[in-house]
Amino acid sequence: MKTNSTKRNQKALPTGQFQATVFKSIDKVNESDWNSCISPDYPFLRHEFLRALETTGCVSSNSGWIPCHILIRNPAISSNVIGAMPMYLKTHSWGEFIFDWIWADAYQRSGYSYYPKLIVQSPFTPLTSPKLLVAPDCDSTATRRALIATAAEALNQFQVSSVHMLFTTPEEASLLKESGFHSRTGTVEFVWRNRHYTSMEEFLASLSSKKRKNIRQERNLVNRQGISVEVVSGEEIKAKHWQALENFYTCTVEKYGSIKYLTHEFFRTVGQSMPDSIVLFLAKKNGQYIGGSVCLQGRESMYGRYWGAIGEFRALHFEVCYYSAIEYCIQQGFSQYNVGVQGEHKLNRGFLPELTYSAHKFANSEFGQQIQNYIEREACQVKEYQMALSSKSPYKEC
Repeated sequence: MKTNSTKRNQKALPTGQFQATVFKSIDKVNESDWNSCISPDYPFLRHEFLRALETTGCVSSNSGWIPCHILIRNPAISSNVIGAMPMYLKTHSWGEFIFDWIWADAYQRSGYSYYPKLIVQSPFTPLTSPKLLVAPDCDSTATRRALIATAAEALNQFQVSSVHMLFTTPEEASLLKESGFHSRTGTVEFVWRNRHYTSMEEFLASLSSKKRKNIRQERNLVNRQGISVEVVSGEEIKAKHWQALENFYTCTVEKYGSIKYLTHEFFRTVGQSMPDSIVLFLAKKNGQYIGGSVCLQGRESMYGRYWGAIGEFRALHFEVCYYSAIEYCIQQGFSQYNVGVQGEHKLNRGFLPELTYSAHKFANSEFGQQIQNYIEREACQVKEYQMALSSKSPYKEC
């Protein structure tokens, strides 16, 4: 095993031939080293996104998200950095969207402390993406196994109850299961897939007549209220746009009594540091912005993240979160638009349910076996739920 001296903002973990370091802030990781491991299709894993969360206080010890990011190096090669993993020490389970409250309760009733725990995820981002991040031209399998071994070692080094990798890819889920993690199929996310559409009309033509008619009625309803939608992206986004979005986000959080995970400063910071990854869909009435949504875009994919409005406007949510965004994806030639978990109403707007995966490892092996029994039963229910939703597909051929 290889060991390094522990520094104030980093900590070494033994990984055999590789060198793994835990960083207590993404600021301590070289931006190009980290981003070299990130696919262009996942902007919410980028150094700039994670840094914006940390520097604006959304992620900190005060919020219960303590950064413990992993970087893997191979001293034998010139490129050196071969893998990365966004990891956090958590003192609660809020903002994850893979729910484990029942597990926490059972663990603590057994006389153990469930918190703190470790999670591997981009905070507040319930979207499937790689979590075992590998640099180009590296042995993908070997690097992923090194990252998995590092996560397992962190379980012991940090003396926590468990480590959880959330919203992993199916391939990662399989590899993690082989490595002794408990693989969970816990929910579904809703994804629009581009079937080589050349226009919005072509997309609508692929739907059943009832669903097509409903969408047209909802879009017409928005127009009849005197509302238009403005699409703003990249360097076109100005301070006035962020101010409007921040107001919408705050109003909607307060209306539904939700937790306000993000700050005004976060939106501005991420907009400045990675503008090409941001798309805003802003609704305007009588010359004033009244609502809108924030999406993240990669090379071939777009992701719906945050939305809000300052009043009640019929069908506005569907327009700025779904229809205008789908139209934009068709124009840009994106292959998919992922709007995350929850919300069966998304089905009628062209989004289909896809299974999500996570992987879990517990310090207490006996409790881990009980979890395994639970997730096996749960998986059957989730798959039945997905099948039931899929049977109501809005598309003609389905």
